[in-house]
This record gives sequence, structure tokens and C-alpha cells, in this order.
Amino acid sequence: MELVAILSGLAAAVAWGTADFAGGLASRGVSAVRVVLASQFLGTLALLALNLALRQAIPAPHDLLLGMVAGLAGGTGLVLLYLSLARDKMGVAAPLTAVASGGIPLTVGLVTEGLPGAPQLTGFLLALVAIWIISRPDGDSPIRPGNIVLPLLAGIGFGVFLTIIGRVGPDAGFVWPVVAARLASMSLMAALVVAGLLRSRGKSPGEGRASFPWSLAALAALGDTSGNAFFILSSELGRLDVASVLGALYPAATVLLARLVLGERLTSRQSAGVGVALAAVMLIAV
Repeated sequence: MELVAILSGLAAAVAWGTADFAGGLASRGVSAVRVVLASQFLGTLALLALNLALRQAIPAPHDLLLGMVAGLAGGTGLVLLYLSLARDKMGVAAPLTAVASGGIPLTVGLVTEGLPGAPQLTGFLLALVAIWIISRPDGDSPIRPGNIVLPLLAGIGFGVFLTIIGRVGPDAGFVWPVVAARLASMSLMAALVVAGLLRSRGKSPGEGRASFPWSLAALAALGDTSGNAFFILSSELGRLDVASVLGALYPAATVLLARLVLGERLTSRQSAGVGVALAAVMLIAV
């Protein structure tokens, strides 16, 4: 069972990393809020279709409420991450978000389960070092405060999502809690879209008419939905903190896709920082 939990956590990382690459790329042409709303709508349709096959019973209201609270936090984090991925280097934004997102479930683990072992403590220190290395300004490519703040805030949102959704009762399954999370998140995104439309009424008619990248939104939906399912499976079969940090390895997939598809290159210092961040997450998962 432990091996299945580990493999499920790693599968969540691959799925989430692919989703973040697709969502960040889509957000370079249109609003990140619209991308999140579209991808979560498509993902919800896929979940409902899956439930027709699995026929999972609707869980207790408590589990649905937990899913909705988690959805608000996760949706906010997703918008902030897509904004960061669209504006800045994916190879920098993704690891910073991963370090922050893994920190909250681990803090909860410290409070509820006591101090971790030496590898985990070493991972904490390496995570701080990674943030310092990546956030240092570079002469050729200066890093603005937004390069750091947005990914860290996104990571906090994801950390809250992972902590809450991982606490959903095992009898609740994974479909309905995630559907509840998506409905809450989509309500927030829809409100933001409407607010944006109201603010842009005075702009020229030609603005904001770029064709919507539905294929990228669909890929983001598939990755995010499957990642959530793998994460819940991993947290049910193993420990929440281990599932969280294994899932936080997703920057490896994002960085690899950015390198293969976009030809994005990091400076040697930034590459070292990314490596330290990934090493930190791996140590924490030991």
C-alpha cells in the first residue's frame, strides 16, 4: 500500500506540472482568471462523467463544505500561479510555489504528529536556501518583488487546499469533494470575470478579442483533475504530509516542458536554486 501511495503522489506531481505548464502558457494570451474558469469547468464536466461510471454516493455535508473551502483557496492560488507563469520564467515560479505549498501541510504535520526526522528538517533548511538563491537579483535578468510574491502566495493557497482536501473522510471518495471545490472556485472566478468586464467597459472594442486557447485549457483541466484524484488516493493510503511533498515535485514536469516546448533557459544560479528546491522537497518526502 505504501508503494501505491508513493506512486500516486508522484503521478499527482506529473499531472499538476503538466496542468501548470498548459495553464501558464494559455494565460500568456488571455486572462488567467478566464483560463482557470474554463479549465475548472471542463474538469468538473469530466468529474461528473466519471461519477456516472463510479456511482459514488454524495458524502456528508461536512466533507462537501471542506471541499468548498479548499476550492476557494486552491482557485485563488491557481490564478496567482498562472499570472506568475505567464509573466515570468516558469522554471523560477514553479519551484517557489512548490516550496510554499509543501510548507503548510508539513506545518500541520508538525503540530499534529510531532517533529519530523533529520531528513525532513534538512529539507526545511534547503527550502529556505532555495528561496534565497532563486530570489537574488541577477545582473542580466533582474527579479522583481512580484517574481517572488506571486509564486509564494500561490503556494500558500495550494498548501491550504492540500491540507483541507487531504482531511476529507475516506468514505467521501474523491469525486464529490473535488466537485464541491470546483463549484466554489468557479463561483469566485466567475465573479472576478464579471468584475473585469465591468471595469473594461470603457476600453476600445478591439481589446481582449484574442482567440481563447481551449486546447490548453482542456489539457490544464485534465492535468489538474487527475492530479487531485492521485493526491487524494495518496493521502488516503499514506500520510498527508508525504503525499503533499511528493505532489510538490510538480515543478520538475513544468520546468522540463518549458525547456522542451519553449526552449526556456535559466541562468546557472537559477538552475542551482531550482535543483536545491527540488532536493528539499525530496528530502522532506523521505
